[in-house]
Amino acid sequence: MKGRARKFVSRLVAPILRRAANAYVAGPEFDDALRVALGLQSKGFLVTISYWNSDDDSPRHVADTYLQSLAAMEGCSFGQLSIKLPALDYSYDLLQEVMDTAQRLGVTIHFDSLGPETADRTFHLLDQVVSVYPGFGITIPTRWKRSTKDIDWAIERNVTMRIVKGQWPENESENGEQAFVPTVWRLAGRVREVNIATHNPGLLADSLDCLYAGGTRANVELLYGLPTRGALAVARQFGTPVRFYIPFGYAWLPYCLSQAQKDPRIVLRMLKDSFFPNRGISPSRAGRLEAAKAESEK
Repeated sequence: MKGRARKFVSRLVAPILRRAANAYVAGPEFDDALRVALGLQSKGFLVTISYWNSDDDSPRHVADTYLQSLAAMEGCSFGQLSIKLPALDYSYDLLQEVMDTAQRLGVTIHFDSLGPETADRTFHLLDQVVSVYPGFGITIPTRWKRSTKDIDWAIERNVTMRIVKGQWPENESENGEQAFVPTVWRLAGRVREVNIATHNPGLLADSLDCLYAGGTRANVELLYGLPTRGALAVARQFGTPVRFYIPFGYAWLPYCLSQAQKDPRIVLRMLKDSFFPNRGISPSRAGRLEAAKAESEK
């Protein structure tokens, strides 16, 4: 049965997901992302560019694409590139090339989060480079049990965080949004700045309430291609800067497909998260914040 399910995903679901996901990438090349980035920048937005690689890309090819992207960003007034350590096969040598180039060009490197099985190797490698290349950022999914430990790691090392719900769950029964605001409560007042990456207006408003109450600055981070009207309205209400994450390359993270081949139910979650990003918003912000604060103090 498992073999048949994987074939079903590969032959039928993967092409559908790739077509549906075309809206999430600026195009196949860096110049496509640069064009979008310059347009958004002219409207007052911050930008982050990221290469979404193919399963077939070698670590060397991915590193070369990162290096080419950095070179093309020289002279731009924006400077943040998001990269993925699994795509480099956790190679210290390849990462060193990228970090050396970024440091020379004045571009900030941010490390994306993938599945929970990648986290240990990612943090182990980052521990080796944080003293040599300070100033990078990391993404922390709130839906994982290890999130509190990872947040403490980032705080101790003065690493900037992007807080996300996370695409990949640890188990089937978890509520991906339940831990989001309690996690933000843990950060309020403990760090100078946090990037909140969600398109859910309710979660976003609650998160900004928490951070500003604790004296922590915030940026709102939105994925290019997803609906933004509600999130932008919240950002305007709070006077919070907005950063757009702009991918180029392949139309969907290859790791999504790899996970879906192992468990076809992931496909349904992916589609649901993509097409209904604002579901589950409670009308009472005060009630949500009280519950979130209580959860964060457990």
